[in-house]
Amino acid sequence: MPGTFFALDIGRSGLQAAQIGEQVTGQNIANAGTDGYSVQSVHQEALDPYPASDHNTLAIPGLLGSGVAVQSIGRARDQFLDTQVRDASSGLQFQSSQSKALAQVGVAFGEPSDTGLNAALNAFSGAFHDLANNPESLGVRAAAVQNGDALARSFQGVQGGLTSVATSLGGRVATDVSNINAYGSQIAALNVTIRQQTAQGQPPNDLLDRRDVLLDKLSALANTTVTPSSDGTINVQIGNVGLVTGLDASPVTLAGLTAQGDLKSGELAGLTQSQSAVSGYQTQLNTLAASVVSQVNTAHSGGTGLDGTTGLAFFSATPGKEAATLAVNPVLVSNPEKLAAAGPTTPAGTKPPPGDGSVATVIAGLKDKTVTTPGDPLLNKTIQGFYQQGARGQRQNRHRQRAGELDPAHPAAGLGHGGQHRHRACEPAPIPAGLPGLGPRHPDRRRHGGDADQQPVLGALTAGGAGETW
Repeated sequence: MPGTFFALDIGRSGLQAAQIGEQVTGQNIANAGTDGYSVQSVHQEALDPYPASDHNTLAIPGLLGSGVAVQSIGRARDQFLDTQVRDASSGLQFQSSQSKALAQVGVAFGEPSDTGLNAALNAFSGAFHDLANNPESLGVRAAAVQNGDALARSFQGVQGGLTSVATSLGGRVATDVSNINAYGSQIAALNVTIRQQTAQGQPPNDLLDRRDVLLDKLSALANTTVTPSSDGTINVQIGNVGLVTGLDASPVTLAGLTAQGDLKSGELAGLTQSQSAVSGYQTQLNTLAASVVSQVNTAHSGGTGLDGTTGLAFFSATPGKEAATLAVNPVLVSNPEKLAAAGPTTPAGTKPPPGDGSVATVIAGLKDKTVTTPGDPLLNKTIQGFYQQGARGQRQNRHRQRAGELDPAHPAAGLGHGGQHRHRACEPAPIPAGLPGLGPRHPDRRRHGGDADQQPVLGALTAGGAGETW
């Protein structure tokens, strides 16, 4: 039978439960601005009634409640929504990292402009047109040499800019790999403590929040799969590569992630694809420079200078590094009269007849002449057409990227390589009108500081089909 203080005991249990509720409320208020904090709530249940089930005692009209107790303190978190947000974040960072790389490539090319490589090609051609019309003028000859030097410097500038972009991307890739491994180690360490707390029946809410913050950061870097275990630990994979297994972390490498195509989204995937794309641009720029050297030198070495000099190359360059090392023959810089504007003379070495600018005319028209020489890297193309095609595609990439029209490309596609395959895992969730960011806000996912506004989802850097652009 209930004692004299039975009612007081019920009141005491209610006060204790209310006190815990106030503490939890205070914790929620105190962490309103804490990144990754999940709102906590008190789960209460009624205590066993008195008497438990004995109806043979004194006549009592039913069971008497004995008060309330706090069953647990939970946190407002939805694993499904967490997964959706992380997938969207991974897709966003995959595209955003490529968008930034594309912007840097655009700066390196500097097109369209009056100081870009296209303008330098036109100026070089124009200078030789002037030379063809006035081959005896030393001033016109000096201008032609100077425009050749300006063209060489333009090639060097673009290639230097692309090299800087490649170096920057390499540094960011190394940082991302390092951060992935650091996050993996921290998650494994939290798994140890979380398992201990879970075994003792004490939900480690704050530790779970800290682990979820790490998972959010990790998913921004790479596509992750999180598998929870009954003991409170989680396993984390990037594709099929294990990063965290229970209490242990396994460091990953870029080679290991890319060997079997496990890296599909996230900032690191975007950076690696951007690296390949920039390397492709550098190769194509070298191809263009090599063709310029070959065609101009072939024409120039067969011509004759004002003083009868013949057989001189106009440009010099290191094979395989033409764009970075292109330079005008220093002999021509010092002696413009040796510039071959005239055709070959008979006998060789004699001065050309006045007004002969036949070779200068050939060199002036090279930028618009279709290459027919077997083995030339620009076979069946023109110098300016090849460059303008790449520059035009690069500008189209920028415009389409701003409009978000480009496909999230597969690993074989990049800044200038076509690709039409979509990775569904990389596709961001639809963005409702008026709500920028990763997708719709989820009111049930009550975490403070977790839904900061993001930039709109950007398209990848893929141009059209193979051969349309660089």
